[in-house]
Amino acid sequence: MTENDRTIIADFEEKLHRLIIEYKQAEERNKELTAIVLQKENSLKELQQRCVALENSYNNLKQARILSLNDNAINETKERISKLVREIDHCIESLKK
Repeated sequence: MTENDRTIIADFEEKLHRLIIEYKQAEERNKELTAIVLQKENSLKELQQRCVALENSYNNLKQARILSLNDNAINETKERISKLVREIDHCIESLKK
């Protein structure tokens, strides 16, 4: 084997060694990124579940408020009708005199 062949083989071995090191680094980085992705997916699932729970709570509160407004409106309407009936009774009594 000539000196030129040895130099080519040495360069090839060096490049192969660097390639193996870079591959191992890339593999390690891939593991780190996969772990980060899994963590983010879990966080996203938790946030989606929380969002659904908050939407349900919000809808329940809206319905409760609508019901309470209806109860208040009913009571106010009853009071207004009672007041009108009293005024009518007062007017009738006034007309009788």
